[in-house]
Amino acid sequence: MNKNIVTISVSSIIVLVLMSSVALASEFRIGNQFADNTYVGPFNISNNKTKQAKAKLASDLSELQNKLEVNLIYQDIQFSLPPETVAFDIDMTLANANSGEDNPIIVSVSREGLKTLLSQELPRILIAKNAIDSVAAGIEKELQTGIMPQNVNITDYVANEIPNKVVGTSEFTIDGISPALSKAIHALDKLTIEPFESFSMMELLTSTEVGPLSDEEMTLLSSTLYTAVLQTNFQINERNISTVVSPNIQPGFEAAINQTLGLDFKFTNPNKTEFTIQAAWSAGAIHLSIEGKPFYYTYEPTIANTETYKPRTVVQYSAFVDDGQVVVSQGGKVGVEATVIRTLSVDGNIVETEDISKDFYAPVHRIEIHPLLEVDTSVTDSADNKETNNPQNDGTDSKTTTGTSNPEEMDSNASDSNATVSESGGEESNVGEVIYDKSGLPISGSGK
Repeated sequence: MNKNIVTISVSSIIVLVLMSSVALASEFRIGNQFADNTYVGPFNISNNKTKQAKAKLASDLSELQNKLEVNLIYQDIQFSLPPETVAFDIDMTLANANSGEDNPIIVSVSREGLKTLLSQELPRILIAKNAIDSVAAGIEKELQTGIMPQNVNITDYVANEIPNKVVGTSEFTIDGISPALSKAIHALDKLTIEPFESFSMMELLTSTEVGPLSDEEMTLLSSTLYTAVLQTNFQINERNISTVVSPNIQPGFEAAINQTLGLDFKFTNPNKTEFTIQAAWSAGAIHLSIEGKPFYYTYEPTIANTETYKPRTVVQYSAFVDDGQVVVSQGGKVGVEATVIRTLSVDGNIVETEDISKDFYAPVHRIEIHPLLEVDTSVTDSADNKETNNPQNDGTDSKTTTGTSNPEEMDSNASDSNATVSESGGEESNVGEVIYDKSGLPISGSGK
């Protein structure tokens, strides 16, 4: 019996306290002024009665409406929210304001106006009605602070409403792969690139779960991924090329990995959404794709221009090469310069063209080793006699070199040996540089 009386008494006290609070709040809103440190958004309404606070807030919000700057961001596109779609509710803001505290601005965003805007700016992205409500509510929440400008990521509120799509793909034909490369492809498969995350290819490929890979295998897989990344808005942080053209990778799309030099392939996802890499080897090819929320633009990288540079032929002479023979110590390789551009288009209409890279691979010169030539000494003697007996000799020295198969004699005459360099009909030239062969003996000649 007593417990019931106590319970009723406590309940009565709670009701009285609530009624008193309501009465005080009502009395406060009718006549009392707001206490110190009372803010609505960034606006100070301290020591103002409700009527005064309303007038001040109306002026402040009118000015805020004039400088309203709300940027709506969807992946790789940004556009502005028209000020007329936003309305500030002054009465509701003051009705919910607490004296002596920071209070939000009550804002409403026109659903119909937002729907029209999104259908115009994102015609290929289907956004359902409930998703539009979510975006509008998100904008209203962001605007409660009254701080401008405001950047609102649409994907924060509609990520679950927009299905993932393949945004980049590449393929590399290869007959077979090593067990280590197979592990690397498996490690790359289903890998998620989080929002604003940076990715290092070398870090992945040198992890314990992959195992030892050659630089060539790393470069092959890295270049395949680079080709797919170029079809997105990902930011390339580091990318390198080899010193010579790869026989397997198209110039312009190489992303070389060199463990000794620390050359890596790195990129960053600048979007507010995650992306997943799909990788597999099947039917004699490495298949790779990047999946995530679709972009506004279509990114298409292409080779805009390719130039080739013929290698020179460097002729060297050696006493260890038999007469009538030519030893090719290094085969020539054509040099290449490849220019890569990328177009950004919407529904097939090109909006922008940007330069991506200009890759240059220097030509590798062909080196031929010829036998030393025996010089007719009678010709040399005749030339010397003419110089001695000619009273109009200008005093300059004239040198000739006789090739020999004697290493000891070669050592003393090597500095005067002859070499020729030719390039598709180029002129021959005498060069006095000494080059040594693998045995340590001097080989005359040099290239330019």
